[in-house]
Amino acid sequence: MKRFILSSLLCFYSLITYAQISGNVIDNNNEPLVGATVLIKGTSNGTDTDIDGNFKIDNISGQQTLVISSIGYKTKEITISAPINSVSIVLFQGNEILQEVVVAGRTNKFSRKKTAYVSKLPLNDLENAQVYSTITSDLLESQIVTNLEDALNNSTGISKLWEATGRAPGEGTGYFSVRGFATQPKLVDGMPGFTLSALDPSYIERIEVVKGPSATLFGSTETSLGGLINIVTKKPFKGEGGSLSYTAGSFGLNRFSIDFNTPMVNSDKTYLRVNATYLTQDSFQDAGFKKTFFVAPSITHKVNNRLNLSFGFEFAQTSQTNPSMLFVNRLGQDRLNAILAPFGVTAQVPTNVEELNVDPTKSFTSDDVELNTLNFNTRSIVDYKLSDQWTSQTIFASSYASTRGFYQYNIDGGAAGLLQISGALGQLLADPTLNAVLGSTITPLINESVALTATPSFARIFDKRNANATNLNLQQNFIGDFRIGDFRNRFVGGIDFVDRSQHSRNQNGSPIIDQSSNLGNVLFFLENPQVFAPVDATTAAFLNGVGGQIRGGFAGFPYFDAFLNAQGDIVSPIFTPNANYDISASDLENVFKNVPVNDFKTNSRTYAAYVSNVINVTPELTVNLGLRVDHFDQDGDTSTSNDDYTKTTLSPKAGLVYQVIPNELSVFGNYQTGFVNKDPVVATITTINPTTGQPETNVEVQNFQPVKANQFEGGIKTNLFNNRFNLGASYYHIIANNITTTDPMAFLTTAQIDIKEVVSKGIEVEMNANPFSGLNIRGSYAYNDSKITDAFSSIAERTVLDGSGQPVVQQGNEITELLNRRPEEAGPQHNYNFWVDYRFGEGTFLENFGIGAGFNGASEHLTINNAISGTFELPSYTVYNTGAYYEAEKFRIGFKINNLTDKVYYKGWSTVNAQPSRAYLGSISYKF
Repeated sequence: MKRFILSSLLCFYSLITYAQISGNVIDNNNEPLVGATVLIKGTSNGTDTDIDGNFKIDNISGQQTLVISSIGYKTKEITISAPINSVSIVLFQGNEILQEVVVAGRTNKFSRKKTAYVSKLPLNDLENAQVYSTITSDLLESQIVTNLEDALNNSTGISKLWEATGRAPGEGTGYFSVRGFATQPKLVDGMPGFTLSALDPSYIERIEVVKGPSATLFGSTETSLGGLINIVTKKPFKGEGGSLSYTAGSFGLNRFSIDFNTPMVNSDKTYLRVNATYLTQDSFQDAGFKKTFFVAPSITHKVNNRLNLSFGFEFAQTSQTNPSMLFVNRLGQDRLNAILAPFGVTAQVPTNVEELNVDPTKSFTSDDVELNTLNFNTRSIVDYKLSDQWTSQTIFASSYASTRGFYQYNIDGGAAGLLQISGALGQLLADPTLNAVLGSTITPLINESVALTATPSFARIFDKRNANATNLNLQQNFIGDFRIGDFRNRFVGGIDFVDRSQHSRNQNGSPIIDQSSNLGNVLFFLENPQVFAPVDATTAAFLNGVGGQIRGGFAGFPYFDAFLNAQGDIVSPIFTPNANYDISASDLENVFKNVPVNDFKTNSRTYAAYVSNVINVTPELTVNLGLRVDHFDQDGDTSTSNDDYTKTTLSPKAGLVYQVIPNELSVFGNYQTGFVNKDPVVATITTINPTTGQPETNVEVQNFQPVKANQFEGGIKTNLFNNRFNLGASYYHIIANNITTTDPMAFLTTAQIDIKEVVSKGIEVEMNANPFSGLNIRGSYAYNDSKITDAFSSIAERTVLDGSGQPVVQQGNEITELLNRRPEEAGPQHNYNFWVDYRFGEGTFLENFGIGAGFNGASEHLTINNAISGTFELPSYTVYNTGAYYEAEKFRIGFKINNLTDKVYYKGWSTVNAQPSRAYLGSISYKF
């Protein structure tokens, strides 16, 4: 009996002494992390994960703390009690950490609701008072996405306004409407970065669209009042491997990409990952192309368990024709007919695409006219663990971009300036002598300018771009996770310095318009009348003065080579007798040899400090408080001090989250603020004088107050059935002040004015589901009601009559033409998208096969909307897409059809931009 008791005690003792912990370590995509280190804190007992991410540690007992680390991922500490099996631990990239054990199970591939970028803190979505929409790399792979703009179709409540133009460094990427305000994707890994939409999807780990004004943590330089777009890139991992892929498709699409990860110099502390892509693609229209080379090496070096160094670089070189955009007529019905009245002609301004009769297959350009852009981004990150509760993070980021080549505008209404000049010349015909000499020349000029003005005629305008921009950003963060009494605090405090500079040497002018049309004959006569008829010296001086005024007026015109109708036909044989639909770069080079360079340098700096703290009042109740102070130092044009100014702005925020069902259902509310510092503009402003009915042109520096916004938002978030079902729904209300918009009185330029108040409110619903293994579903719907509620402008100038009836210029006016109207940048009121992916299970007849299908769409959009120009409506649309794939362990083959029904649809922002027709894509990738 004693031997039995002794044997039992020994067995029990051995169970205590030799208990084990086993499990696996994965990344946020449910991929195993090879070679991750798992240690028992305070001991040397530990191991590395195997090729499947699995680990096992023997000889432990009781409650212990595991320390899990991997190159390129933030170290995590968790508390466990032995024995335990099948524990799955998730590590997050960069500065991302997560403070809990995740039970092993099928991951919802389209859901990524844990991030450290949105709040600069490691927060679960259910405890984050801010709303964000995530587009995962799994979703991009399922849809065979080859560009950033298509990827953003998956975000909740986002609508493309403009394609990436490349027209200027730092702002040549696409424009998107988020919660009623225009924004661009300008953040890479949470830091400013020039993208020009050249960041290839193969390099993207995920895209985060953070909703609402977010100045407290992200400042004003690269965000908007509706939100921000952050590109999270792939990071090096411990191990060796990668993938090769090739995609081909309609419109000459060819895309090669490589993703390669390897240790450097046989080190287990330093790893290199290289992503590279080469893409060529033609347009769905009759001309247009894009060629991009992209390479992005990144390095991580683990000095020790406290110190990690990370370096990232992105280089992109793109050649492209700028996308076809038709700027619709801003004159408006009444103003147009007032201009035409002296000629006895009336016109009808189109109000929609059908009336304009657009040919969506016409590009209005040629493959010989291109822009060349170059982007270079760098990031250096030093993460140092100060203690168990505090981490220091130092980040230096830089961006350089340049743009060179020809940029093209197609503007309806541009002939109105020619009509004014032709009309003035027509007055000379009242003199019989002048009529005899000039009548046969001036009359055709008048007739053509009337016809061009009275019917939709797009002036094809070119300028020559040569500009570069540089951003420098230094940021220091201190991140803490500590307790004060019973309250858990997750705190971030930091300082931020941004230096922005730009140097443009663009050329814009029309040196030969008088030489390439019948107008040249008129000017020659006016300057040399004695050659044609005997006139006295006074008359000769007068005529010469008229000729000089006309030449001077044309000096301010941009260069235009043709007028075309909406079907792409040349309609200006007199003013542009040498017009050719297929313009050549050599012809443009000859023109711009005679155009002076406008050398223009700008610079600005921002100094900021911020704090944000997430406090767990109870395990279920979370309060987030934050504050930022920005000091903005604007040099503007460095050659003058007229546009210099400084501003200091406070940006508070507050959030409240209550988990009704812990880890499954939370309700939240937030108050957020944002602002955007607007650079001064040296503007050439052409308006119509309401007294004389004639155009007036002035050059002036416009300074703008910072655009500010306050948002109130509330809603629910869910994470049900072990992360198989995520649903978020919210209502927001944004009040924005000093919004800049286009002056409705300007018709040949886009002169900007400020508007006192815009209110944007709406609802957003997003769903991600994984009902059972193999099936992943994503869908969203957004409604936005945006309206100009106070249309006073402090800088808008109008000519009014004083008490004596004399015209005077008045600054500060109520722009009633915009009151209670939806801003043009707000995009469609309704946006929606849906995608479902199903992979057949193991053991079935179609094992390893999968299918995908979905759609995205929007309601109609008023791309022009004011009481002077009237309205121009882009129709609603729904675009269907479908695909299929075969995926084995080492390779994947995919096929997709975009725009399955070949829907003709348009987007735009004061423009009509035809969108791609049906396209077929095929891809093959190999993993090694």
